[in-house]
Amino acid sequence: MIETDERPTPSRARPRSLDLAFVVVVFSLAAIPLLHLRIHLHRFPVDLEVYREAGRYALHHRDPYSPGFGDGLRVKLPFTYPPFAALALIPLALVPRTPLLLGWTALSVGLLIALAILAVRPALLARGWSHPAVLAAAAGVLVWAVPVTQTISFGQVNLILVAACLLDCGVTPMVPAKRRGVLVGIATAIKLTPGIFIVYFAVTRQWAAAARAAATAAVCAALAFVVYPGPSREYWLHLVFDAKRPGSPAYYGNQSLLAALERLHVGWLWIPLGLALGCVGLWRAARAHRAGAEVTAVALVGLTALVVSPISWQHHGVWVVLAAGALITWATTLRRAAVAALGFGVFLFPLDFWGQRLYSMGWSPWITLPLRNAYAFAFIGVLLLLPIAPRRIRSMAWR
Repeated sequence: MIETDERPTPSRARPRSLDLAFVVVVFSLAAIPLLHLRIHLHRFPVDLEVYREAGRYALHHRDPYSPGFGDGLRVKLPFTYPPFAALALIPLALVPRTPLLLGWTALSVGLLIALAILAVRPALLARGWSHPAVLAAAAGVLVWAVPVTQTISFGQVNLILVAACLLDCGVTPMVPAKRRGVLVGIATAIKLTPGIFIVYFAVTRQWAAAARAAATAAVCAALAFVVYPGPSREYWLHLVFDAKRPGSPAYYGNQSLLAALERLHVGWLWIPLGLALGCVGLWRAARAHRAGAEVTAVALVGLTALVVSPISWQHHGVWVVLAAGALITWATTLRRAAVAALGFGVFLFPLDFWGQRLYSMGWSPWITLPLRNAYAFAFIGVLLLLPIAPRRIRSMAWR
């Protein structure tokens, strides 16, 4: 038999413009209703407003940790990030509110699509689902996950930090090996929780990346100290140790291990359980790294940070976007698909909010406690049970 290299003729080939139209239509059907419900030009997102105000304070060399911060905001909230973050947010203070809202929202949606390409597309290709519209449909589901919807509607920075950590862990060739660690260092200087990736680099013996990340974070903090000596001393000597400053750990929106234990009235278990889960999470991430499943490893490190951090609001859970790829790869049977859909489906509903409403109405704790702690339990469950994707799909992201 003679083998021929049969290629579709131009008349038989599907135009790329048609594929693009499918992608735009499918994703728009999911994203536009969300944006219509959550984004309003007359109601500026609360967290983006805090970021903009912090940038304005830094621009005028004022203290973002002063008691008067936020007096002019729609919702008075404190600035809880390190001093370097205020410097990094100065550009936001220079942009008018409406263009900033539109641009920041577009950036968040674009980053979600990019994360879906990196985390979900290889799993879809491995299953033979290569049409771009399938990826668009998957991204359309991901955009409705509560951590993602809240990140977009609040104007949060979470998707930017996830993308920075993912790129810095060598998932794509965009960051050369000799520069790995720099993005994690900058992310850590902006928000402390990405600092767990420095530990991950060390656990996986990526010593150069760990050193670069630590050095970058230190340089950023030193720069902030030079520009902002008073606020820097206040933050690093006092505020960084105040876990209650962002809000009460027992507030239902906090879905960390500590919060769940506080609501169960066994907060004293936080340190031993937190240490145990932190070690297990980093051990599983190291296993995923050795198996070549770097996206899964990054997801596990991010989930570890969610679990052990004193404060983990629902919108911090955008790491579940990366976990979706591992779930799709694992769901090779109908039973597994049902389990995976149920596991991710938890994040599509505001169960903790419903639990809080029922709690305020006097419902039984047997019903309200599981709901109020739903995300905390889900984060722990995914951390312990997330399948590690096989090595064979590593190279499919760039085909």
